[in-house]
Amino acid sequence: MNITVRRRLNITITVMIGAILVLVFAVYDASLYQGPFFTGWVLLAVMGFLALFHLRKKITVLPLGSASTWAQLHIYAGWLVILLFAEHVGWRLPDGGLEITITVLFVIVVVSGIVGLMLSRILPPRLTRRGEEVIFERIPAFIAELRNEAEDLVLESARETNSSTISDFYLRHLSSFFSGPRNRLRHLFASGQARFWLMNEIDNMQRYLNNRENEYADRLRDLVNKKDEMDFHYALNLALKAWLLVHVPITYSLLILAVLHLVVVYAFGGGVS
Repeated sequence: MNITVRRRLNITITVMIGAILVLVFAVYDASLYQGPFFTGWVLLAVMGFLALFHLRKKITVLPLGSASTWAQLHIYAGWLVILLFAEHVGWRLPDGGLEITITVLFVIVVVSGIVGLMLSRILPPRLTRRGEEVIFERIPAFIAELRNEAEDLVLESARETNSSTISDFYLRHLSSFFSGPRNRLRHLFASGQARFWLMNEIDNMQRYLNNRENEYADRLRDLVNKKDEMDFHYALNLALKAWLLVHVPITYSLLILAVLHLVVVYAFGGGVS
């Protein structure tokens, strides 16, 4: 079964489950039972299942199913939980401080999840198309090595050519560039403007260099390209990790407040207002 067919099947199953749940909730509500209690328990159960995905990624030794299967279940259950939440609050904005806080956190979790899904679909293919895979945590060390190489190169060029043209150029245009990851937003949005500008500046400089100086300028150009590639991998990998710093903590905060909401509802014997 190819990806397209499997995706259509998963969407169909998700829609069918959603329709069945809406029907069940309607029947339950028509039977004069307190519908919000039932929808609340179902919603809490699905939210708990969604939170388990993060724990599953941490536990790799137990036979709990493949990570890809869990990821698919997480995605489609995530779409269902939006429907469950809307049913639970009666398709209206809730009132009350706790309920409003839960709603705000829920919206943040949903939006960050959708953003994360989009990033996980778009960015990995882009990473594989440009250079070898680079471990994110090692990128700062690679950048530091490139900076040291660039600085050694410009010092060598000044010493061997008796000219400060390349070293002056480095101080004006490249010192900041080599000092750390740069142009994160440009790389994230697939813009090569910063690299194009640096290459253009190097071209302009090389018009006034002799053959010996041009050899050093070409080597410097190679280092700029390598640094730009490191910046590219850093920007995209950072985006793939950063959304989780929002999604995961807010998810657990949401679960805690949802349990608190459940305790309050049962403690005071009321429904969801």
